[in-house]
Amino acid sequence: MNLILPPVPPSETGPPPEDKRPGLIHDVIHKTHLWAHALVISRFYRFGETGNLMYTVGKSILEGAVLYTMFSMAQTEYKVAAVLGVMTKYIYPGITFVSSVKVSSFVDHLERFTDKNRQLQKLIGGVTLVGIGQALGALMLVLCYPPFFTTCFDSGGFSRYLLIVLYLLHHIFDGSAQVAEGRIWFKLIEIKLRHGNLSRISENFWGIHAMSQNIQLMLGLILLWGTTLITGLFRDRLDAGVMWTIVLSGTLLTAFSKFTLPLAWHLRLRHAPQATPPSEPS
Repeated sequence: MNLILPPVPPSETGPPPEDKRPGLIHDVIHKTHLWAHALVISRFYRFGETGNLMYTVGKSILEGAVLYTMFSMAQTEYKVAAVLGVMTKYIYPGITFVSSVKVSSFVDHLERFTDKNRQLQKLIGGVTLVGIGQALGALMLVLCYPPFFTTCFDSGGFSRYLLIVLYLLHHIFDGSAQVAEGRIWFKLIEIKLRHGNLSRISENFWGIHAMSQNIQLMLGLILLWGTTLITGLFRDRLDAGVMWTIVLSGTLLTAFSKFTLPLAWHLRLRHAPQATPPSEPS
């Protein structure tokens, strides 16, 4: 007995559709456009990213001006450059371990609340603490700038130990704040972008977040190396006006960067309606 089978549609017999992905250049352009679009339509994201970019600019030019000159001074005058280098390498694991455990517990605690507005308020408070930590870290670093350090502290044999302490405090304050900020900011944009009411943002959350980090990375590298080059040209005139302008500008930008979102939240954003149509800012 011959069985006659029904014809199989071509779509079921042919090869599966090819998973085409855009090339690197096209992908970068597309994700940059999405990142810029998110800045335009979401006020919350715009204020937060403004603080992130301010921190990237300020910290990069501050490190470009201070680290090169501080390590040169530590090597030639105080003979503690090796101590600073070893401390930098081995202090970060401890800072990361403690900070990540504490902030993860904080975020886990917040997720028990179903009220998103309450979560946002607590997270904004966390951003404020991050801003305080990064401001203190910037202060500790600028105190290590040779003209500043030698004027204020170079009056006794304890100077070399004070330089070590200041640099250690810089890493403790700034390093722990950076670890906490990364997790708190991710949770904030997960609430506002990934699970928000703006469909085009939520559908491209990972691409927007990745492009934001890439933009900050490239901007930071350019400014860090550019400032280091300028500092090398002025290494014999570190008290020149251009150097003080760079150092103080970097300090101020770093110190005040992460307060942009908390200020915007308390002055404006928390009073905005939580549910917005796709065409309106969130």
